Amino acid sequence: MIHLRLQQLIDALDVSVLEFARQLGESRGEKVYHILHGRLKPRYDTLEKILGAYPQVNGDWLLRGEGMMFKVLNSPSAAITTEERLRNVEFLLFQLNERVALLQQTNDAMLDQLNGKR
Repeated sequence: MIHLRLQQLIDALDVSVLEFARQLGESRGEKVYHILHGRLKPRYDTLEKILGAYPQVNGDWLLRGEGMMFKVLNSPSAAITTEERLRNVEFLLFQLNERVALLQQTNDAMLDQLNGKR
């Protein structure tokens, strides 16, 4: 869900919600807080502001959860840092661990069914 990815992004950027909101041109953080708590869905202009304020953020990841959180850009001002690379790796490992756990649960359930039918 996008509000969870937004929280992950704010955590990865190591900024407060208020600072994040200010980077989007908001004077207060209410709108961002509402999005983070699932009371509002981010509008197109908000997503556009996020990607404009943080050009290193991967839009596919932000919108759909696909790929890595940060991307490498040619512009030196938007270059991905080593810390951001580490966060990408940590995030991908987290996703892989979740998938492995789900596959293990599925495997266990199938084994239970097989053993129960014998």
